[in-house]
Amino acid sequence: MRNIIGVDSQFVYYTIKKSKKKLRFPYRALRDLVEGQGDEVLEMYAPAVRLPPSDSSDEAIANSYQMYMRFSTMIEGQGVSVIEAPAKQIGNGGIKHSDDQRLMIRLALACTRLKPDFLVLVAADGDYAPLVWGLREEGIRTKLITAYEYLAPELQRAVYSTSDIWKVMEKATAESDDYVPY
Repeated sequence: MRNIIGVDSQFVYYTIKKSKKKLRFPYRALRDLVEGQGDEVLEMYAPAVRLPPSDSSDEAIANSYQMYMRFSTMIEGQGVSVIEAPAKQIGNGGIKHSDDQRLMIRLALACTRLKPDFLVLVAADGDYAPLVWGLREEGIRTKLITAYEYLAPELQRAVYSTSDIWKVMEKATAESDDYVPY
């Protein structure tokens, strides 16, 4: 089977952070796990959010850039095609970024161009449901890797199958020779 993998890196980050586990998501090990089952991974995508600097000082600008580069270089080294997602400050001191939308657009384009059998999606947000339904109309099924406690019902209804993120991470890292937890 031919697969494209899409990882919502913000979902992964917050899921691991809320668990209080000292882990890194095993991008390479996930790819190896999929390919180890005799399947082919055509492409793997994940967004890297480029946070705005905390202020306009040279140090804050450099720190923001270094954090983005560190993360994007790390996941590129694990076989991921990085999608840059710039963020901006919003009125109430929060941060707005469009990482989900950028990932969905890239996945839609790649899936319609490469025609995989499956999209392997690591996410939980209901915003992905229209993408999944659209791909189903094109004959592309979606396997979802998620944390069930965060899974939106509309996304669950749209996918072909679901797997628990912790079980997949455990299996992927157990079979990997080079995974370093943190």
